[in-house]
Amino acid sequence: MFDFKNRDFDILLLGLVLIMAGIGVAAVYNSSSIYSLETYNNSMRFLKFHVIYLLVGITLMITLMHLKPSFVRKLVYPGYLLGLAMLVAVLLPEIGKEVGGGRRWISIHGFSFQPSEFCKYMLVIYIAHFLFRKEESMRNFWVGVFSPLLVGGAYVGLILVEPDLGTSFLVLAVLLIMLFVGGARVVHLLGVGAVAIAALAVAIVNEGYRMERITSFLDPWKDPFGSGYQAIQSFMAFGLGGIYGSGLGNSSQKLLFLPQAHTDFIFSIIGEEFGFIGVMTLIVLFLMILARCVRISMRAENCFSRNMVFGFTALITLQAALNMGVAVGLFPTTGLPMPLVSYGGSSLVATLAAFGIILSVSRFSVRER
Repeated sequence: MFDFKNRDFDILLLGLVLIMAGIGVAAVYNSSSIYSLETYNNSMRFLKFHVIYLLVGITLMITLMHLKPSFVRKLVYPGYLLGLAMLVAVLLPEIGKEVGGGRRWISIHGFSFQPSEFCKYMLVIYIAHFLFRKEESMRNFWVGVFSPLLVGGAYVGLILVEPDLGTSFLVLAVLLIMLFVGGARVVHLLGVGAVAIAALAVAIVNEGYRMERITSFLDPWKDPFGSGYQAIQSFMAFGLGGIYGSGLGNSSQKLLFLPQAHTDFIFSIIGEEFGFIGVMTLIVLFLMILARCVRISMRAENCFSRNMVFGFTALITLQAALNMGVAVGLFPTTGLPMPLVSYGGSSLVATLAAFGIILSVSRFSVRER
């Protein structure tokens, strides 16, 4: 189950992850202190919880670093069923916790967590196992596309019911990317993509708040004090930051002007305080993490490990790109936190756990002769 002798893991990736986590600690405190003081009369409330989640996540990452990838594959089916059970349980009034009209959290004795943050990684592990078993049959529509989409669609549908359109879109996108890399025919995936876009359009039109997000995305100045307020304040943050930024702690938008500054829009606060240079530094760090993960994926010892690492990498980097894109106005608001940086215990712990498995795979990579 565990291998403590082989310590030849990717030390550069580990260092990059810890650097990003450290930036997250500073960014969460800096962006949440005023809001926390006004709301809870404690400027360090969010920081304390974030540090606790970070320590739990790092402990889990270090533990999973020593877990053999072959043992992870043995947990494919129990993990998938556990994820399915959690996504069903969160919809039950007796178990799921409703906040802001959404039922996305499970609360047990005062402790709450968001199942979808863990389940999306469980699904990636299942699909990686599927691609490993069906590598020779991926050109067949029923085997290579319909079957995995049926299994993955159960996760996507349950997440959509919560409702969490952003996460469901992210999971579906990563699922299609993994099938493409796994050898599925492009024409089949394009057909599925067209159906998914049509279903997405129906889901948006049928919910007023989603349609409002689209209209405010297209023209935030049409309702500058309503649906467009958050986007406009985010733009102002980047504008005030300029090239060099206003300096650490000098953000004006965190003074209750920009809602969700420590979660969905933490990138905007970083842009205001550290400017274009700080924004590009953060992007470069994510690109370096992407490069190391792709390298590990390409050198993995088998198809299962390769696809699993690739799926984790796609999930993390696409979520980071969507979060940044929302902050600068490229995408409508999705509600997705920035991995390793934004406040959010479930996201932070799940992401660090995923990196733990990636680092485990790096210890068993095929070495160049």
